[in-house]
Amino acid sequence: MAYQQLKVLLATGGLLAVLTGCSQEAQQAADQKHDIDKQKDEQKQVIEQRGSELKKDADLQTKAADQDADAAKKKLDDEKEALDAAKKDVGKSKSVAKKEVDREVDADKKVVDANAHNAKAAIDAAAKGK
Repeated sequence: MAYQQLKVLLATGGLLAVLTGCSQEAQQAADQKHDIDKQKDEQKQVIEQRGSELKKDADLQTKAADQDADAAKKKLDDEKEALDAAKKDVGKSKSVAKKEVDREVDADKKVVDANAHNAKAAIDAAAKGK
């Protein structure tokens, strides 16, 4: 009987060794799976952070481009305003120049009228004096 008990004891010990080995392998597999999940979560977090940074950069670039466009538009608006003012000044200058020409024409006509009147008067005086 002692031999049989020894056999049972050895078989039980072997079984325990096999079960312990399987348990250790199962624990190692579980640990590896846990490590994979942890790495997956870390990688997703890095990807999410990078995506957020890229979005932030895109927003900043868009804002800068909008500011540049607004500045260029303001410059063009200012230049247009200056050109409109210059055009208005040209119009005023033209109007003043035309008025001055009209005054000179009127003055010249008066001189011509006066000269014609004086010439006629001289002719009349010469005719009477003969």
